[in-house]
Amino acid sequence: MRIHIKSVLFIGTILCVGNLTYGQAKIFTPKGSFGVDIAVPTKANNAAFQRTFQGLFNGGLDYQYNVYKGITVGMGLKYALFNLNSFAFDNAEISGAYHMPGAYLTVGYEKFTNERVSINFSVRAGYSFLLSANDSCTAIQGNMHVSESVFVEPQIEVLLLSEKISPHGFSFQLGYSIYFNEFNQSEGLRVI
Repeated sequence: MRIHIKSVLFIGTILCVGNLTYGQAKIFTPKGSFGVDIAVPTKANNAAFQRTFQGLFNGGLDYQYNVYKGITVGMGLKYALFNLNSFAFDNAEISGAYHMPGAYLTVGYEKFTNERVSINFSVRAGYSFLLSANDSCTAIQGNMHVSESVFVEPQIEVLLLSEKISPHGFSFQLGYSIYFNEFNQSEGLRVI
């Protein structure tokens, strides 16, 4: 709860400072933007998944278009990779990975507080393939286990442009992916 209150105060401060500077300068409002995300994924909220996999890569490409006064729509592609934690098994020789490629649509609201800083609230919704490729899948099924899932991902982002009204910037993004799929033995890990 304490972290939540600090986050709300931090975001509120940024919004207030942005509103104070609004009267002094024209606010930058781009028509569209292209984004590239690169991150390390966190483990899923599932005991079996947490015990057997570790996050290696999470990335994506997206485009969003400003429809009306900061309301944005867009689409994108994402990919997450988790590798099998061999220390979780008695057999240290086991290997494998869990791939999560997907596509999504996004709806959000972006507000530039000044010429270099914006805050973006958005929700991504899409479809993803869940590919479990490991030694158990190969031995039991002869190939990787494939399942599919719909996902929803609410996000908040603070974008910092490198210069005033620049097309280049860095962002700090906080999001939580909710996949409507339960990870279990059907994913091909029979040695848990």
